[in-house]
Amino acid sequence: MVKWVRITKTYWFGLFAFGFVLVLLQQLPYLIMPLIPLAHNPLMEMVDKIVLLNLSEKIIGISCVLLTLFLVRENNQQLPLKTRRQKLCFTAALVCLALYYIGWGFYFTGRQTLIIMLGILVTMPPLFYAFIGLWRQLTPLAILGFVFLFVHMANVSVNLLT
Repeated sequence: MVKWVRITKTYWFGLFAFGFVLVLLQQLPYLIMPLIPLAHNPLMEMVDKIVLLNLSEKIIGISCVLLTLFLVRENNQQLPLKTRRQKLCFTAALVCLALYYIGWGFYFTGRQTLIIMLGILVTMPPLFYAFIGLWRQLTPLAILGFVFLFVHMANVSVNLLT
């Protein structure tokens, strides 16, 4: 973990190198999607119906990624897993990632139901980032992850259901 510029008493603009692994793991389904022939791909084919909602979703989602990579705490270790709370939050993030992969497995095999798309593929990435924020004691990331959950769900719901 590298600290470059102090932002507040607690937070620094720096680099959380393991964050690249976490972000890559979350983005992995999108990287392999071109290799999998899909007869129908509703998530990639949906048309954005509310421009402001779509823009908000993109800004908040990108902000979660940026905070994961570049926001560090004054006293954080590279992989903080000392307390029960840290272990629980990190495990919750990994469970979200595992459920996300299971959801993509269903999606890639043609089971593209609303429950899978909205209940797994849309909800797990924001929860993943929220739990990373809780694990690393990054309150701004945790809050933004939960906000991302609602905005992401609203945007995709509007786009798929209308």
